[in-house]
Amino acid sequence: MIRLLLLLGLGLGLALGVDLSPISTSGYAAIPAVAVAGIAANVEPIFISIAAAAATLATSKSEIYQRIARGELEAVKDGSRTKITWESVKRVAPRCRRPA
Repeated sequence: MIRLLLLLGLGLGLALGVDLSPISTSGYAAIPAVAVAGIAANVEPIFISIAAAAATLATSKSEIYQRIARGELEAVKDGSRTKITWESVKRVAPRCRRPA
């Protein structure tokens, strides 16, 4: 992830006219923190945790597990953790009931 951000930052550095001469032993150039933060802010996650999905959909964790069981949300296992695909959360969000 860091390597990807560094590589993206190098491209952004070229566009912004930042000096990209290598200054570290890792071979990467110095990237302004603002450039890296701007790139990271525009990247959507692939997976989110059960708790994050519950917060995003304004519901409980048990409701998230029920939606997984009904097939409304797509889940994957990462070791012992269950993660929800961000795409499935975006697909379900518009169908959530609005308070009256």
